[in-house]
Amino acid sequence: MIIKITFKPKDNATVDLPVHYNRPLQGMFYSLMDFMEEKTPRLFTFSRIYPEDNFKVENKRLKFNGNFVVYFTSPIEKINNSIINILSKKNIFRVEKNYFELVNFKIIEKNISNNLLIKTLSPITTYISVNLPSGNRYTHYFTPYSTDFKVLIEENLKRKAELVGIDTKNMEFNIEPYGITEKNEKILFYKGVIVKGWTGYYKISGSKTLVDFALNSGIGAKNSQGFGMIVPIDEFEDVTIEDEDEFIIIK
Repeated sequence: MIIKITFKPKDNATVDLPVHYNRPLQGMFYSLMDFMEEKTPRLFTFSRIYPEDNFKVENKRLKFNGNFVVYFTSPIEKINNSIINILSKKNIFRVEKNYFELVNFKIIEKNISNNLLIKTLSPITTYISVNLPSGNRYTHYFTPYSTDFKVLIEENLKRKAELVGIDTKNMEFNIEPYGITEKNEKILFYKGVIVKGWTGYYKISGSKTLVDFALNSGIGAKNSQGFGMIVPIDEFEDVTIEDEDEFIIIK
């Protein structure tokens, strides 16, 4: 289930967020979950923030006025129901020092098929980490044109699906970049750690169940930190990825 949420700043204040706002935005979504049972998988992801008007970046702070949109998705019914329930009842929401009022929210219907052209609403990240002889830990991130990128995404997606009881033994999932260039590489920080990801358009195909699950769970790693949200482009032509890219290129 994909939920489109529109907020506006309380008292028409200027929104002032760190450019790397994944962690505080994640914190807001956790506050909308009225249960935190250990046995419930943390399978969800969310998009970047999309201001409806112009924005500017000053001293690594994102600033804008007016309404903005953020998308949330999860394959876990309990999580979705909690988000919807609290959105229906609560008036004021907080991200870092900013207070927002809910304008509206709606559930986005998806047309699922075995083959989709999708675009990212947050960067996709895939990587491996190894311990070096020196004792340091090295993380290598993969590009969308590498075989490892595709293999890790499929393996990760199947592991997540199996957490909710989906038998993926005879299922396949494939992803191919569609016009991806170096400008689609994004570097962000989460809790002070560099995370490299990729935005843009991709072709996904495979078992219909896994394609649907990918849209609901996100793909790649670190989904609950706000990475790997994807949507079919037909249903989301109002989202302009090129505009969003401008304030997450921090190299």
